Amino acid sequence: MSAASLEKHPEAAAVPPLLRSLATVLEARAGRYGETPDGRNRRPAGVLALFYHRQGELHVVCFRRTETVPTHKGQVSFPGGSMDATDSNLLETALREAQEELSIDPSRVVVLGALRPFDTFVSNFVVSPFAGYYLDPDPVFVPTDFEVAEVLEVPLDQLRDRRSRHRGRVPGFSVPIPLPYYRVGGTVIWGATGGIVADMIEALAEAEAALPAPGTG
Repeated sequence: MSAASLEKHPEAAAVPPLLRSLATVLEARAGRYGETPDGRNRRPAGVLALFYHRQGELHVVCFRRTETVPTHKGQVSFPGGSMDATDSNLLETALREAQEELSIDPSRVVVLGALRPFDTFVSNFVVSPFAGYYLDPDPVFVPTDFEVAEVLEVPLDQLRDRRSRHRGRVPGFSVPIPLPYYRVGGTVIWGATGGIVADMIEALAEAEAALPAPGTG
């Protein structure tokens, strides 16, 4: 969805100004991204970075993966997964998987745009992330047992706080080299999901800077 078409959405007024501005930023950025997948035999996947209000505060939902999934065991992920033959595009993949994993109703998601794709060399995926806003406040997420060990609702302000970003040995994982990661409470986000978060935070900063100053718009 383009920023122009977002404004024509019947419930566009429910989308917070920051996220409407984010849609404009993501539309402007879209031309910078290459084709997905990128020609190196990576498997295409789509994930959803979903914003929503919990008790009046913007959050992002993610989850801790179980130890029974084939890849990225125990890591924090956005809802999403690999593209099926029945999916017409990767956005459809992300919305389908979000419904399967957390019972997120695709009809209640306002799509804001695409974030930068990420290549996960270890698991051989090119992940295409999409940002969206859930129209229903205080949603109930119903996880699927096979994939979701724990639903994690992360306050956006805390995630954007510079003190949440770290570099070093990732807590709780036996990764031998220092890496960037985010920590909000007990939630540690790293790897491809951490890269998506970094890109999202950068785009949100651009979106915030583009908002009219208070009292001028």
